[in-house]
Amino acid sequence: MPSRPARRRALAGREWLGAAVAAVLVLAACGSGAAAPGATSQGSSPSAASAAAPAASAGNPPSTAAGPSSVGTVAVDPNLLTFVPDEVDGLKLTYDPETTARVVNDPALARDASALAIAIAVEPGTSVASELTVVSVVRLRDPTVDDAWFRAYRDSYDQAACSSAGGVSGHAQATISGRVVFIGTCAGGAVIYHVRLADRAIIVSALSVGSRHLGEKVMEGIKP
Repeated sequence: MPSRPARRRALAGREWLGAAVAAVLVLAACGSGAAAPGATSQGSSPSAASAAAPAASAGNPPSTAAGPSSVGTVAVDPNLLTFVPDEVDGLKLTYDPETTARVVNDPALARDASALAIAIAVEPGTSVASELTVVSVVRLRDPTVDDAWFRAYRDSYDQAACSSAGGVSGHAQATISGRVVFIGTCAGGAVIYHVRLADRAIIVSALSVGSRHLGEKVMEGIKP
């Protein structure tokens, strides 16, 4: 059983992590209407993204008939996590209701998102900032928003995520499990992965820290 100081450190780490996730998502929402100043769009070709995306079936989006709870105008919907793997590299990807509820309370998010769920995987026994991934799954209010909007969303998200990690040091893209994944890298070593699923209504983003590349493994395990 962990000692009391260890439990206190874990709690403090979780609070820091939740605050960081909230800042990233809210800033991403605020900046998604237009390209962020100075942001690069390397590898953001709409034709490349559409060519690599697999065909969507009508049954892809998970049903929310179980009744996601609504906070403000954005739904807290844990069912969105059916798009991502249950575990990554042997670590359970755990829904974080507290962080999700805190983020959806911000009115800036409601402009573009209709529902949200956040999950976290952390390697046991390590610092909260050494081996982890924070995964957000967003259902868009308007799935017809174009690739320029998605590029601006990624740029804003990456800038916010990297703001305390030396800034954004680069952008790239890769094909992972047949999908085009956009990748932002922080100078401090954190990596952010983004994918927009084939029905265009769902965006999965994974902020990843550590040598286990947990965010990349999330992208490998995305479900159709």
